[in-house]
Parts: sequence; C-alpha cells; structure tokens
Amino acid sequence: MTEKRIVETVDQGRQGETSNHMRWVLLATMVMSIAAIGAAWVWIIRV
Repeated sequence: MTEKRIVETVDQGRQGETSNHMRWVLLATMVMSIAAIGAAWVWIIRV
C-alpha cells in the first residue's frame, strides 16, 4: 500500500514538472513571437 502511494506521489510530481515546463515553453514562445512581430513591424516602417 505504501509503495503505491509513493508511486502516485511521484506521478503527480512529474505532472507538475511537465505543466510547469510547458508553461515556460509557452511563455518563451509568446515572448519570441511578440519580439519577432515587433522587429518586423519596425523593419517595415523603416523601409
């Protein structure tokens, strides 16, 4: 019984790490997208 609880806790921990990692990936992707759009906009205005 104790081993099963430990495994479930580890699985929950892994799910937490995965969602946290995906959150950072999404945030980084959004930041890079905004930066790319901003750079393209500035380049279009200058040209």
